Amino acid sequence: MSNKVEPVESVEVSDASVQREWKSVAATGARELASAYVLCNTVLGLARSGIAARLSDHWTPLAELVPPGGYTELVGNLLRFAEIRGLVESRGDSWRLSASGGALLGEVPEAVIGYYAEAYGPVLSSIEGLATGRLRYGTDVERDTEALGRRCEVLFRSVGMNVVCELIGRYGAERVLDLGCGTGGMVLDLAREDPRLRAVGLDIAEDAVALASKRAREEGLQDRVSFVVGDAFVPGEWPAAARECDLFIAVGAVHEHFRDGEEAVAELLRAYAELLAGKPGSVLVLAEPELFRDAEDADFFLVHALTEQGFPQRREPWLKVIEAAGLTCRRIQSVPDTMFRFAYYEITSAAVPR
Repeated sequence: MSNKVEPVESVEVSDASVQREWKSVAATGARELASAYVLCNTVLGLARSGIAARLSDHWTPLAELVPPGGYTELVGNLLRFAEIRGLVESRGDSWRLSASGGALLGEVPEAVIGYYAEAYGPVLSSIEGLATGRLRYGTDVERDTEALGRRCEVLFRSVGMNVVCELIGRYGAERVLDLGCGTGGMVLDLAREDPRLRAVGLDIAEDAVALASKRAREEGLQDRVSFVVGDAFVPGEWPAAARECDLFIAVGAVHEHFRDGEEAVAELLRAYAELLAGKPGSVLVLAEPELFRDAEDADFFLVHALTEQGFPQRREPWLKVIEAAGLTCRRIQSVPDTMFRFAYYEITSAAVPR
C-alpha cells in the first residue's frame, strides 16, 4: 500500500461581480470601522480585567498576567490578538507592552475610548430604537453615569486642571466649590496640588457624594475637603459650607439648560449673581465645551443629540446670557489642541482687580 499523498488541486475562482462588490466595500472603509470597534473593546477589556495594569515594558510571564479565576488560554489568545494589532510583544511565554501599546493603554486615551464606548455605549447601541420612537432617552435607555463620571474626571484633569489652578492663584481663592462634583475627582486633585486650599464638592446624587467622601478619607484629605448633597442650580438652598467659598466652578453642567432657551440660562445665572453680589471678590468659573459643527466634534454632537441634552454653545450665546443676568465676564481662556474644546468664563458681579 502506497503512503504517497496525492497533491490536492487548488483553484482560485475569479468572479468579476464578487471582486467589484468587495472593491466597493473596501473603498467604504467598513473593514477599518469594524476593526476599530473590535480594538476599542479590546483596550477597555484589557483595562477593566486588570491585564493592562499587569503589563509593562518588562517581560512578564503569561501566568502572572491572567486575572484571578481567568482562563489562561483565553488570555493568551487575547494577547496574541493584541500582538497582531501592535499593542504587545511576546518572547516565549512572556509578554510586554510595545511603545504604541503603552501609549494607547494610557489613562487619557483609555478615557477617550471609554467616554464613547462605555459611558455612551448604551445610548449609541440604541440608535434604532431612539430614531423610531420605540425607545425614549431617560425612560428606556440612559447613559452610564458612573462610567461618565470616571471618564470625565480623567479627561478634565488632562484638559483643564492647569487652568483651574491658575485661576485659583490669580484670584487668591482660599475656598473652592465644585458644582456637580460627581465622585470628587477635581476637588481631590486641587487639595493634593495646593496644601493650603480648602475645597467643597456639591452634587445632587447622594451616592456620588458618599463615594467622594470615602475617597477623601482614604487619602487623608478629609480635614481640607468636604462633600455635600445639594442642587448646583439652586444656590439659595446650598449648605453653609458651600456658600462660604470664594471661587465657584461648574464644569460642563450649565449648557444643558440651553434646551429650554437662552432666558432659562440667564435666569439660572441670576441666582448665581445674587450669590456673588453677597461675596465681594468672589468668582464664578463656567468651564464649558464649545461645540463646533465639524468633523472634529461630530461624535460629541451626536451623543448630545441622542440624549436630548441642551447643546454646548459657542461664546456668543454665553456672553449674551451672562450680560442678561447682570454679570460681568472678565476673561475667557481656552486651551488649543485638545479633543474637547473648552472655554473658561471668569464671571464676577462687579469689577475685580486683575
